[in-house]
Amino acid sequence: MGYHGMNFDFGSAFEDIAKMAREFGEMMREKGPDLWANWSSDCGSHGHRHGWDWRDYDSSSFHFYPPVNRYISRDGSLVLEFALAGIDQSSASISFQGDYLLLSAKAAPGSADGGTGSDADDGPRFYRRGFKPRDIEKQKYSVPAEDFAQDRAKAVFRNGVLTVTIPPKEPEGGGIKVDIVKEGD
Repeated sequence: MGYHGMNFDFGSAFEDIAKMAREFGEMMREKGPDLWANWSSDCGSHGHRHGWDWRDYDSSSFHFYPPVNRYISRDGSLVLEFALAGIDQSSASISFQGDYLLLSAKAAPGSADGGTGSDADDGPRFYRRGFKPRDIEKQKYSVPAEDFAQDRAKAVFRNGVLTVTIPPKEPEGGGIKVDIVKEGD
């Protein structure tokens, strides 16, 4: 029994799993508040009374695509690096809404189907498919407006990676200097 007899497309299986996870996530976004209200009332002292809420979780934790690196740089800026191979750069858009960065982008024509222009069964049969570029529609990533200067954000798209840098907010007013004088002057 050798490996050559096995013909299973794990990439497609994982794509199906990711699709189910997205659909579950969409259902939770739509019905989550109602489910949460029922759960917290059924469980008595849990939920809001302990100072946490299902909506407080950073939404970027739930996205499988696109892959993202998220970190604070040495100068205190929040940096998000999105791996967007196969995405049409001209379609990518970043905006802010409240405490969230919104990312939208479209897969480049032909990139989702291996370049054939067709996603039908007559398309390529992948031996191994590591990724499948797909459209991104208003995905939210937490960027607290009280901590970061969203109006000074910079975005650079280079070699399939979109890097968004949001600097920290500067302290308001810059402080007040008090002169110290020698007593008796």
